[in-house]
Amino acid sequence: MQDSGRQLHNSSPAEASVNGIHAEGAIDGNPAEGAMDGIPALGTLEELKAVVSQHPGVTLDTTGETPVISMEGFRLPGIRAGFSTRLGGVSEGIYESMNLAIRRGDEDDKVFENYRRLSEALGVDWRRISGLDQVHKTEVLVVEEADAGEGVLRVREKLGYDAQITNVPGLPLVVFAADCVPILYADPVRNVVGSAHAGWRGAVAGIAAVTVRKMSEVYGSDPADIRVMIGPSAGPEGYEVDDTVAEEAGKHPVKQEDILRPSEQEAHWYLDLWRLNREILIGAGVREENIFCTGLSTLEYPGLFFSHRRAHGRRGLGVGIIALT
Repeated sequence: MQDSGRQLHNSSPAEASVNGIHAEGAIDGNPAEGAMDGIPALGTLEELKAVVSQHPGVTLDTTGETPVISMEGFRLPGIRAGFSTRLGGVSEGIYESMNLAIRRGDEDDKVFENYRRLSEALGVDWRRISGLDQVHKTEVLVVEEADAGEGVLRVREKLGYDAQITNVPGLPLVVFAADCVPILYADPVRNVVGSAHAGWRGAVAGIAAVTVRKMSEVYGSDPADIRVMIGPSAGPEGYEVDDTVAEEAGKHPVKQEDILRPSEQEAHWYLDLWRLNREILIGAGVREENIFCTGLSTLEYPGLFFSHRRAHGRRGLGVGIIALT
């Protein structure tokens, strides 16, 4: 998601990638040397616990070095899944502290240590994580054993993807986000997992449903068996868009008043990406009771989650990770 200088999203593209890893908007100047003016201060574990306690169904695991966000309804045998916060890492400056953006200005050693810590908390091997370049489109990569480590430990060679699915045990999938919507999928019947990156472009293009269909096509998943978890991202109260984006979102068979609310600025709207993705998933055959949304807004809690808009593009990336054990 590209920031236009105020809390507004227009139709300009945000498709910057660095060495095959999605950058979610370019940084002006040298990010490692930038001043901290305007960068949200890092929150505390106590603040994170207080926020989570206000969201029913959201869980917070603090048993390891690094806190992990998940949801009660998404705890499934043989599946590890969760979302990072800004806490528990070793990065400094604008990346403080659990930055998981590869080759985006932070020191590689620190980012890899952050992956090690988060993966240890989740019980997965960070060296085998598959990451994508995330170009705000709807292509889905079928991840195989040869893809282990691509996009995190090694530069990814397969480019142009925003979602991925796999049935390979011990091969974690990661989705990067800093306001865009990270979505995790699990089919406990067919033993398939997936991840998708749904910024406004991907959301209105239906990437949430495209991923479900790909799971069905490749692995025979029944959409009614698939569970979906929507992670921390820009919430409906502050995600302002212009008429162009609103028009695209309005093309879906969803009541416009359910996903769009007029902004104080003429010809601008607040878009509910959570509701839009939920309705698209339901339309794809996912049961409503199998869709779990954390309801945690990166715009509301920029001290706890990286937010491209709140930090004016000068920030790290959070992630969602899912794996079969």
